[in-house]
Amino acid sequence: MKSKYKVIQNGVKVPGGEAIYQVATADDVVVVSEPMTQKEAEVAMKALSPAEKPAKEKAPKRRGEG
Repeated sequence: MKSKYKVIQNGVKVPGGEAIYQVATADDVVVVSEPMTQKEAEVAMKALSPAEKPAKEKAPKRRGEG
C-alpha cells in the first residue's frame, strides 16, 4: 500500500541556505506547513500515516466445534 503523504522540499532558510521540508498529500497539498528538516518531516509524515496492521491468523478449529 502506497502512503498518501510525502515529504517535499519547499524552500530554503535565509540566511544559511538550508532546505525547508514539509509534508504534503500525493496531490501536492501541504498538510503540515511548519518549516522542518528532512528528518523532522519524515517523522511527521509517519505520524500522519496509519500503522499497517499485521494479518490475523485464525486459530484452528477443535474437533466438535463449529
